[in-house]
Amino acid sequence: MPAIILLAIGALLAMYLVPGELAQMEWEVPGMPETYPVEQLCRPIFLALLCFVPFIGALVYAFMGTMDRYMSRNYINYFLMCTLILLLIYILADFTDNMERFRSRFDDPVVQALRFYGSQLPMFLYQILPYTLLMGTLWCLSKLSGTCEITGMLQSGRSLLRICWPIFFLASLVAVIYGIFGFHWAPSGSLYRQMILKQERRPDGSAPPIVYRSDSSARIWRIEKPATMENPGAPMRQLIIEQFDKDTRGKLILQYSADSAVWNKKESTWTLNKVYIRELARAGQKPKDDVYHEQLVCDFAEKPYQIISPGTNGRIDAMGTSALYEYISSGAGTREDRFRKRTEWHVRIARIFSCLVLVLLAVPSAITFQRRGTMKGIGIAVILAAFMLFLYRVFPALGEAGLIQAWISAWIPNVLYLFIAIYLFRKNLAHRTFREWVQAKLAGKP
Repeated sequence: MPAIILLAIGALLAMYLVPGELAQMEWEVPGMPETYPVEQLCRPIFLALLCFVPFIGALVYAFMGTMDRYMSRNYINYFLMCTLILLLIYILADFTDNMERFRSRFDDPVVQALRFYGSQLPMFLYQILPYTLLMGTLWCLSKLSGTCEITGMLQSGRSLLRICWPIFFLASLVAVIYGIFGFHWAPSGSLYRQMILKQERRPDGSAPPIVYRSDSSARIWRIEKPATMENPGAPMRQLIIEQFDKDTRGKLILQYSADSAVWNKKESTWTLNKVYIRELARAGQKPKDDVYHEQLVCDFAEKPYQIISPGTNGRIDAMGTSALYEYISSGAGTREDRFRKRTEWHVRIARIFSCLVLVLLAVPSAITFQRRGTMKGIGIAVILAAFMLFLYRVFPALGEAGLIQAWISAWIPNVLYLFIAIYLFRKNLAHRTFREWVQAKLAGKP
């Protein structure tokens, strides 16, 4: 019955969210829907998969045995408790820092704050999920180990890995959710955050002037009164569009000065109102007079969301994984910029598997078979997790500098911690402390 209920809820969510995501893509992705890259088309697919992840978990749970269900229930409770506690602390701390901005910029700060933090949930969860998995695993297994329930489960004939199989399965589902958030929705939340909180606003609360450069089209947009993130389809007012010639090393050839520009979502065209067109003189030609049009329809490839969002100007934290891949494939930008984006792309994939590596690290750290507390093992696991954060700063920095391959810099922390987890498993499977293991090795014993 729970699986059937979650299937129905997932289907309803998919029917509501997927069409909305497709509509959002029409604002964000250049070109017409039939020309969208495969990487961008993965967005609605992954969103639909996200809706059905709870159903998959409930379906597998329905076919589990009694001991596996007991382990699953305990783990889910502790994991959700850790996630909710850390998420609440995160939101309250962030709200305290930004409360004055909400009060000064919005007429209804409470409603806008709720909307804002609703959009930030994927980004917050993307930052904390690996560590709530670690804490939930440590909490769950230390409790079961302290009450000798793990020892009783081992007496049934199951190995430690088999006992922890439900934890690995549930952690895999969370890793899938984590990867889906990182594909687009966490960077999108970061972009929205920059637009709402980081950019300076005018006294009337309107967006500041922006300058957007499109390298692929050789155009620069200078907009005095742009549309806002909340309403990207609103008219762009008081703008100048400069068209450059790619064949003459960026020489300015056309300039559009318009009172307003409106994007036609259905036709994917721009309508410029009250526009003056100035054609600049080429070599050996006389300058021409400005041409005035009351309305002019132009097939510019840029879309409103691209123009008003800072993410398209190179901010990695605001670029989705699909956008990173498209940028890398295009070969655009400087050598250093390509190194940075290629490294970030590999890091996002590697961090999905870091969720499982941290769980593998937590399992042997929380379980003990001696008459001693588990705090020593838990403390070591927490210190190792904190050091993993440091490694995800150091090695990607080396990859961004081009000193090592991007994929190597992204995967070194996972590989290193996988070996540490295997060592801890071997030590705990032998029911020995670290000191006993060292003494056995010195004595030449296995």
